Amino acid sequence: MRYNVSQLLKGHVGETRHYQLQDAIPDLDPAIKPLTDLVGVVDLIHTNEGILVRANLRTTIELTCSRCLTEFAYPVHFQVDEEFHPTIDIVTGARLPQPEDADQATQIDIHHLLDLTEIVRQGLTLTLPMAPLCRNNCRGLCPNCGKNWNEGPCDCKTESLDPRLAALKNLLDEPDRDN
Repeated sequence: MRYNVSQLLKGHVGETRHYQLQDAIPDLDPAIKPLTDLVGVVDLIHTNEGILVRANLRTTIELTCSRCLTEFAYPVHFQVDEEFHPTIDIVTGARLPQPEDADQATQIDIHHLLDLTEIVRQGLTLTLPMAPLCRNNCRGLCPNCGKNWNEGPCDCKTESLDPRLAALKNLLDEPDRDN
């Protein structure tokens, strides 16, 4: 996911390059297990400051359900809208001062290569749900035996009373004393 932007940097401000992307996702993060290639459209736009990247990307990754621990395919669609800054002047070859808020991931290297890998990793990570579910009505696991309730009921006793609440249960069993 690297693009040589030297010719684009030599062009006029506002000049655009349009790319179709279909690329295998590199090992970005242990939490991201891709099942399909990263597919989408990438637009590179020359700005006064550098190169604006606008991308509309999608893929499918494997997640583990937070309730039943089953692995499932999760389609991901995300957009990238990030400005990259050159580190070297394209004409003179002199080092350019970097903005104070510049991130290493958004710098164009000395060979005028723009690398989207870290930005894609961040985009994928931000789209992951906090508690992924294999389906909305996932029933989870039995807390006693660990059986997946989506596959059917287990043989565990369903009534388990917290011993700290036993005194409250006795109140329900007593006849009404006020009458």
